[in-house]
Amino acid sequence: MIKKLKYQQEAVRKIEGFHGRALLADEMGLGKTVEALLWIKKHPKAKPIIVVCPASLKWMWESFVHKILKIRCEVLHGTVPPKAGLIGKHPFLIINYEVLQYWVPHLKRLKPKILLIEECNNIKNYRAKRTIAIRNLAKKIPYVIAISGTPLTNRPAELWNILHILRPDKFRDKLPFVIRYCNRKWTPWGWDISGASHLKELHKKLNRTMMIRRLKKDVLKELPSKTRHTIPLEIERKEYDEVVNNFIRWLAKKSIPKAKRAAKAKQLVKMGYLKRLAAELKMEAVLSWIDDFLEESNDKLVLFCIHKKIIKILHNKYKKSSVVVDGTVTRIDRKRAVRSFQKDKQIRIFIGNIKVAGVGITLTAAGSLAFVEMDWVPGNHTQAEDRIHRIGQRNAVNIYYLIAKDTIEEPLCKIIQRKQRTISSVLDGNENINSLNIFEELLKKLK
Repeated sequence: MIKKLKYQQEAVRKIEGFHGRALLADEMGLGKTVEALLWIKKHPKAKPIIVVCPASLKWMWESFVHKILKIRCEVLHGTVPPKAGLIGKHPFLIINYEVLQYWVPHLKRLKPKILLIEECNNIKNYRAKRTIAIRNLAKKIPYVIAISGTPLTNRPAELWNILHILRPDKFRDKLPFVIRYCNRKWTPWGWDISGASHLKELHKKLNRTMMIRRLKKDVLKELPSKTRHTIPLEIERKEYDEVVNNFIRWLAKKSIPKAKRAAKAKQLVKMGYLKRLAAELKMEAVLSWIDDFLEESNDKLVLFCIHKKIIKILHNKYKKSSVVVDGTVTRIDRKRAVRSFQKDKQIRIFIGNIKVAGVGITLTAAGSLAFVEMDWVPGNHTQAEDRIHRIGQRNAVNIYYLIAKDTIEEPLCKIIQRKQRTISSVLDGNENINSLNIFEELLKKLK
């Protein structure tokens, strides 16, 4: 059950005051998704509902819709909509930006009543295909809610598209907007609208007409000290399903000796391979989620992994803005890495092996932590979480579990989080605890 906080209920009232056309711009981690869905819950007849979001967030939305609205979603995929039949079997449809342009005619036929634009900073380019698709789709939809913790990343000109979509009555023509708020100048290469002017006036106008914006520091007293989020991610299923259906044959393709050894303890070995394979297959989605996080937030991020291959993929992608602490790092380099992460504003990502970096260090410069891989030992997760959730951390922290959907990671994550609660009960003196043997329980779930 989702706990409704006072500031979230206030956001629902403000969306209502804006007649369902609002820019939800709360800082990341405050629950903008929850706020939007709580408002929708007040309008049960306003259907169908469409969410446009980054691909990495599609299944997160599906999960939240199920928890809050208790309805099923239709998650749309691919660039070729079905020729036969009509989409819209369920009242809530979720689609990602990359394929939206191919689906707009089909979606418009459904006559949607609510459009949610998640991470609306993705449509700052006026001529981009995704922006054109959103503008086309949004026409004649009575309720539109745009969501982003950073709708403006560099300059006021980036706001124009979303402001025009939300309130065309207040932001009708682009030219007056760029003259007034973008400090428009003539250059030898044409008009330059990359500047900013009359920002206080623009801020007041947005607050008055559509924007809801709170920072963590504004609502810190209401926030739980630690919040865990499960983020389901899609993977390419072919190889994973092959391991599930015929593990020994799959392993024999890679190594016959390994396959012979695995046959003696098949289920235990299989779980290990499934866990590692799921992590590898979700990495494209993981990188996309991290990219979205870095654009959505100015926060630093701690990433915990297990295998060298996963750490290498992450470090290669974010080499200039990250530090690594794993089993190959010396004690001196480890201290340097932690110091850089804590002090250097350019270093936004800490990549650590959960067993090596999950204890004995302080990473309170970050308010967010994500588990890219999970360990078999629940207590290791609790210790890792406490790298950012400790004395010196002044903000509420967010813990993200990046889970490969419909894989061994889903039941493993549920078991780990339940065992973490058990561990907390033990430390708090509760004698009614369950066994911490994770393998037997996971094996039963997989069977």
